[in-house]
Amino acid sequence: MIKKSLVSACLAASLVSQPLLADDAINAEALFQEAMQSREAGDLFHAIELFETILQHQPELNRARLELAVSYHQTRRYEAAKEHLTQVMQDPATPENVKLAISAYLAQLSGDIKANEKRSTHSLYLSAGLFNDTNINLGPNNVRNFPSLNPSAVRKSSEGSQLMLSYSHRNRAAETVQMGNSAVDFEWLTQAIAYNKAYNDGNSDFNLSVLSFNTGPALLANQKWRAALNIKFDKVYFGNDPYSTNLSLNPVFTYNLSDDMELTVENTLTDKEHDNAADQGLDGTVSSWNINLSKFYPQQVIGVQAGIKYHDNGADDQALHYSGAEIYLGGQIPAWTNARAYMTLSSRNYNYSGVDGFVSTTIKRDETELQAMLGVSHDFRSGWFKSWTLNAQYTHTDNDANLQAFEYQRNIFELNMRRYFL
Repeated sequence: MIKKSLVSACLAASLVSQPLLADDAINAEALFQEAMQSREAGDLFHAIELFETILQHQPELNRARLELAVSYHQTRRYEAAKEHLTQVMQDPATPENVKLAISAYLAQLSGDIKANEKRSTHSLYLSAGLFNDTNINLGPNNVRNFPSLNPSAVRKSSEGSQLMLSYSHRNRAAETVQMGNSAVDFEWLTQAIAYNKAYNDGNSDFNLSVLSFNTGPALLANQKWRAALNIKFDKVYFGNDPYSTNLSLNPVFTYNLSDDMELTVENTLTDKEHDNAADQGLDGTVSSWNINLSKFYPQQVIGVQAGIKYHDNGADDQALHYSGAEIYLGGQIPAWTNARAYMTLSSRNYNYSGVDGFVSTTIKRDETELQAMLGVSHDFRSGWFKSWTLNAQYTHTDNDANLQAFEYQRNIFELNMRRYFL
């Protein structure tokens, strides 16, 4: 990242007062101010065009040449930036204090050139922990009202362990690309994930494992917007047996409304195919839309997010097919040194397309799920667990339904350690 202090050091000297003389073709001072404003607004390529126009008519104006070099630097045109900085430093008219500042800037530029040569980055993420779940099978609250209920549907509680390992790779283009007047970074992101949730007391029918691979391009216009298109493949195992194969397409677009507020629009389309004949009524195309607004406060240690989602599970069997909406509100605040607390509240509705067929042959299910999640994370900065994060989380779910057999409550407490490597 470019240090503004170095730029200021260059311009704080005598070059700041270097006159921008108007000639018959241009008003250099007006163009210079317009170029500075454009760069401040993120229109880097327009700023470059204006600085170049000034220098075409007044090539001796090192004040404009320095700002052109800074603009080239910000668009990762490093060699062009180096050429213009060197030209100013070699000019006999350049004061010594300005030459010293440029030398420092060139040192930083050389560091950025070296860092840019390593455009590929890798990371490894590990999370391991324990949990307690009071209702692993989403059984009804009051089983006494259902004396004929299948024993497998009676509410069960259990504890177990969770493990997730992921590998991520990011590859960035050597230079930014121009889109409109914005300098846009092009990246390609790839991730592989292995996840396992296992119960300790013989309830292996509810064990869950997921193998996931996703890849796709991303575009980032600094301080303006970012967009990504993610292609994802999942293989899901439930009860230690193959359960489903999922292929997803996930476009995401985020727009910066201000320095501390952004709006995100996200869509996910997933084609699901189930392995067992008994589950194939759930085959179909799952779709969801999500719009959320995020607001950050000083140093981004406090944040608030609110949004609304639409979801459709796409099941071919109308008795299993549902759609609905969700609203949610969440935030995070500092808890103590190196720790943050977070909370999310949500309400999600499920409207089924066909009658249930088991509990009722005339009534379609209509459910509303209320959920509250509260957690705290602590980052270890020294000692045995340096670079690790300890996370504790509690989630309460209350599902209300027009068919009493589908009403339930669930409490989950999770404790895990997590860390990024590489």
